[in-house]
Amino acid sequence: MTLMNERKIASWVLSAPLLIMLAALLAWPLVLGVQTAFSRDRLSEFEITASGFDNFVNLVSTPNFWTSLGFTIGYALTVTSIELLLGFALALLFDRKFPAKKLLFSLILVPIMIAPALLAVMFRLILNENIGVVPGLLKLVGLDVSLFAQGSIFATLTVLDLIEYTAFAFLLCYSSLQSMPKEVYESAAIDGASSVQTLFRITLPILRASLFIVFLLRLLDSLRTFDLIYIMTGGGPGTSTQTVGIYIYKAAFVYGDFGLASAAAVVIVVLLVPFMPTIIRQFNIQGAAK
Repeated sequence: MTLMNERKIASWVLSAPLLIMLAALLAWPLVLGVQTAFSRDRLSEFEITASGFDNFVNLVSTPNFWTSLGFTIGYALTVTSIELLLGFALALLFDRKFPAKKLLFSLILVPIMIAPALLAVMFRLILNENIGVVPGLLKLVGLDVSLFAQGSIFATLTVLDLIEYTAFAFLLCYSSLQSMPKEVYESAAIDGASSVQTLFRITLPILRASLFIVFLLRLLDSLRTFDLIYIMTGGGPGTSTQTVGIYIYKAAFVYGDFGLASAAAVVIVVLLVPFMPTIIRQFNIQGAAK
């Protein structure tokens, strides 16, 4: 038996307890969720009966679900794209020495250290039309704008998400920049490459896999957004800001249809599963490059 095979066997043996524990924690909820998705399980009915694909048929025929899915995808793509750009720009800025760098670095990371629900409550108070600081300041400069109105709520939620999660993209991009070999930049400087040329011809091509991983990780996290939007708007006005997570929550705990909620959850899992091999493949590409 070769040394490489021995190491593979040893790695599987050593990780077996963790893998078994994860399987036990994930298997039962997954099986129960799928079982509920194929059952007529309503809070108003005492008996749970098999329903086949009825829940899925009801789900895809409900316009509210497609509206929620469309908003979720649009919102996730918007905030993820902007956060990646801002995070990478901040990473480039901090990838050099300047005064008070450590203090500013710590301040940028503060939002991701606060629980999302708590941060959402803080935002709700700050943006309150009657007692909020931000509406008060806007009125002082002659702007009487409702930040929770139909026309401005998407922008409001986007800005709040940027405040909270840009630090996540920044931290991962900064870590990737720190792992860049300095010899590459020294060679580019000797060849007379400008900062823009170095960025587009050296930094971005080398970090392409890392940036793609950051984008996918943040996108997957954005697709399951619940607490921030639920606390800020509850999915309103109407259902204009209702994410799939809020739809599932309301289906289960407001309308008492656990079968429909489970069917929606199963559909979302099926939609998200194809992302995982892509992330793993990008991790392998990044590891091979190093």
